[in-house]
Amino acid sequence: MAHLIELTTAGQSQKILFNLDTMVSAERGPQDDYTSINTRWGYQNVKESLETIMDLATHEEHDKVGPGHG
Repeated sequence: MAHLIELTTAGQSQKILFNLDTMVSAERGPQDDYTSINTRWGYQNVKESLETIMDLATHEEHDKVGPGHG
């Protein structure tokens, strides 16, 4: 099952579902207002910070451990 989180594109502010299973790396420069996520097929720039992405990923994984998943 895919590990999906909701993110916001940096260019057009569109909500997208991002599949964490495709992520290779993510980086955000100190002066940048976006995070660049490198995937198996390219990249996606999003508004969320690295910390927010980590929190969303941790929350998504935590939800799977709840009732009926363990």
